[in-house]
Amino acid sequence: MEIFIILAIILAIFMPYIMCLILAIVIIGIINTKSIKNKKSKILTITIILLCIFIVLINIKDEKPNELYIEMSEINNNQELIDLSKEEVVELLGIPKYEYNEEDCTIFRYNAGNIGKGIYFFNKAIFFDCYDVYVLEVVFNEDNKVKSTSIQYVP
Repeated sequence: MEIFIILAIILAIFMPYIMCLILAIVIIGIINTKSIKNKKSKILTITIILLCIFIVLINIKDEKPNELYIEMSEINNNQELIDLSKEEVVELLGIPKYEYNEEDCTIFRYNAGNIGKGIYFFNKAIFFDCYDVYVLEVVFNEDNKVKSTSIQYVP
């Protein structure tokens, strides 16, 4: 059973290279065939095949963030929380999962979603490994206003 899992992993990892090799063989076959005599038809056929392969290859991804991660990442990247009060942050994001008080600041931590790791083809998992979990950290200054935000990986 383990050998099948290992073969599936190897096949999933090398799938783009295998597809390119098959593509090269098909294109060489089209160029050498006598059944398509018109040069324009050969070029058109090869162009269509290359376009189809390009569409397939750009849709192979190695990670897929969930909706919560995308939303929290946008909040962090756009710095939407900067200068908001604690009450405004709680109103916007809800009660924090964790709250830490330090000498000169307070830190709120919110679940920021996860990123699925594996090989995805048109957003469907072909080979799935694990999820990386993230938190949104909101740091408040002495005046209880948001000083900074960051997305952090949780090991």
